[in-house]
Amino acid sequence: MRNNDLISIVVPVYNVEKYVKYCVEGIVNQKYDNLEIILVDDGSTDNSGKICDEYSKLDNRIKVIHKVNGGLADARNVGISYATGEYIGFVDSDDYIHPDFYQTLYDLLLDNNADISECQFLRIAVEKIEDAKDILDSENSKAVNVCKIESNMDALRNLYGPRLKPYIQKVVVWNKLYKKSLFNDVKFPVGKLHEDEFTTYKVLSKCTNIVSTNTYLHGYMQTKNSIMRNVIKQKRIDDNLGAYEEAAKFFDKLGNHEIENKVLRRYMENCIELAGKVFKEESDDKEQKLVGLAEKYKEYYTTYYQRVLSNVTDSREYEIMELLKEAFEDKEHDYINPIYWDKLEKIINKN
Repeated sequence: MRNNDLISIVVPVYNVEKYVKYCVEGIVNQKYDNLEIILVDDGSTDNSGKICDEYSKLDNRIKVIHKVNGGLADARNVGISYATGEYIGFVDSDDYIHPDFYQTLYDLLLDNNADISECQFLRIAVEKIEDAKDILDSENSKAVNVCKIESNMDALRNLYGPRLKPYIQKVVVWNKLYKKSLFNDVKFPVGKLHEDEFTTYKVLSKCTNIVSTNTYLHGYMQTKNSIMRNVIKQKRIDDNLGAYEEAAKFFDKLGNHEIENKVLRRYMENCIELAGKVFKEESDDKEQKLVGLAEKYKEYYTTYYQRVLSNVTDSREYEIMELLKEAFEDKEHDYINPIYWDKLEKIINKN
């Protein structure tokens, strides 16, 4: 007889009264029904908390926790502390999951003796949220379902690899199902943005293997006012790069210098990507941000160059290093010139 383990689902909720019902109903209507649904109302000032309470009266699998606002990371940590399932998943309150989401991910875990399972996600315009299932089904009809099993090292190589799509697929927490024990001594960083970047590498380092499906089972709601489309605040830059700084120290301490070196290179690439976004904004501190990113880039380039160049075996990485060396020697005034950053962006996007 097939196992029927309890899955805990942690849903941080904050001022999403327009969308939370789609999220909760997507979870309640899962084909896999042995669920513990933990809705963490993170001090909402709209009707989100009340809506959660109403759903808890309709379904005894739902637990609602009301707390003072502490941010996404804090809400997730509180949810983890209440979770009693053998497995755990995270869903953002303005997103949608397909009815097959947890059944598919649970079967993948058991069939492949894996610690983590993950699916593909699709960005869906928020005004099309009611059609999310049809949109995901339509995308899935175009391809044959394929599963892929990776060791934790292969997963980490993808996490810090040169291509953006595998990185995003690996770094986010809400397209996955985990053995809950992986979070026994891992917490999301309270007060930080880019919570997943601070956390995922620690979890991947603890697991034995991870299994993936190319099926689209998660709808990431894209709004016109999305944070990443507005002016990038300095804190977002600092936390984004800070996650890589901590990861580099983490892998250095573990003695895993292969992944550490990939983190250092990805740090530089991230400086370049962030600079490209800063150039598109209109802000008073635009030049200050660019100079700061250039200084960070130079610092990590120097470290990476000294430690890796003499021992690079990957031809693409060697080419990148040589091109970055040339760009690195440009004068500082070029750092506020978009041509300089455009050149670096072309370098890192070479396949």
